Amino acid sequence: MQELIIKNVKTAEYKDVNMNKIFDPEAQHQKSFEFKNSTVSSPQATDGKLFVTFYTLMPGKTNYPYHFHSSMEEVYYIISGAGTLKTPSGDKEVSEGDVIVFPANANGAHQLTNTSNDVLVYLDIDTASSAEVVFFPDKGDFRIITPTAHKNFPLDAEVNYLRDE
Repeated sequence: MQELIIKNVKTAEYKDVNMNKIFDPEAQHQKSFEFKNSTVSSPQATDGKLFVTFYTLMPGKTNYPYHFHSSMEEVYYIISGAGTLKTPSGDKEVSEGDVIVFPANANGAHQLTNTSNDVLVYLDIDTASSAEVVFFPDKGDFRIITPTAHKNFPLDAEVNYLRDE
């Protein structure tokens, strides 16, 4: 049975994540995908149905490449600071107190960048899915995420269903 979880954004232990170092060691990309995060809850750790994570973005940093999910809904609550949210309908300014709900489709495409001079702190809540396909419309790629695999592919890639049969 899942236990009650209480975690404070101010006293939580954060880890540094630099996606550029992980996925772009040759420094070929212009944006800086760096943040600190602290997992509050995840299905793998709690048998629950939500991913709940605190994020901290320093000025000029971006959380993830522009993307949308195919089965996971997502909610951001801006705890403090301000930034620019890239969406299908253009850039939106977001700030402390804003709640943003991303549907699991192309209308929910998003990317958050701290365009202010202050730290941006937000809470990210995602519904869990046993398998997820994430689309990156700017790149023409998609990512398949399962409990045992995370793989990226170009949208135009295709393998014959009966290959090697």
